[in-house]
Amino acid sequence: MIVGYIRVSTDKQDNSIHTQKDMLRSYSKIHGLEIDDFFIDYGISGKEITKRTKYNELMELVVGGKITTIITTSLSRWSRNTLDLLNSIDILKKNETDLVVIKENIPSLKTPMGMFFCEILGSVYSLERRLTSERTKDIIHNKKKNSKVYGKTPYGFDKIGNELVKNDNEMKVLRRINKLRSKGNSYHKISEFLNRNNHKTKMGKKWSRENVYSLLKIDRNTIGLTTSNG
Repeated sequence: MIVGYIRVSTDKQDNSIHTQKDMLRSYSKIHGLEIDDFFIDYGISGKEITKRTKYNELMELVVGGKITTIITTSLSRWSRNTLDLLNSIDILKKNETDLVVIKENIPSLKTPMGMFFCEILGSVYSLERRLTSERTKDIIHNKKKNSKVYGKTPYGFDKIGNELVKNDNEMKVLRRINKLRSKGNSYHKISEFLNRNNHKTKMGKKWSRENVYSLLKIDRNTIGLTTSNG
């Protein structure tokens, strides 16, 4: 059985699904192949291989000897983790299943060049992810150093432009929470107090024990502030 594998990172990318299907069908037609079925993973990152239901279902069929060829549009759709990529290729080869990758022009795993490309390109994708992660860390560090907002706006503050300023009303609630906690009140009792007095979380929802716990664990001395609101 010849199958096409498609993955999109969000469940709203219908256009991407149609585009990938068209690419797979066009390639198959040109090369005289006929796709028997499509396996589509919706809203799943290429790194979260354990959560890719259709991918795992497909690999089970591979191990069961029911798949001869898998066609996918790009290596990043198949896997974005070098180790997972190499493990999957090893499984495909052991079960005599071929992998065709259109964008990277890998027509078959059965040639030394096909295997070489999979290893090299998988390493490139892995390197790019690490570089992206490092760039993100650098941006966050720079914003923190310059008292700019990074991440979610914490309770007790408002975001104005790229800076945080104190929210007086929320600060009053914070002081009340700390006072209740200093008197030995549990996180659950504090959440009940907040809900009873119609205080809302930053997201406008009711308080829970976990919300209060997380709130009190934030070190507000590390949060950058403008000095105008003291």
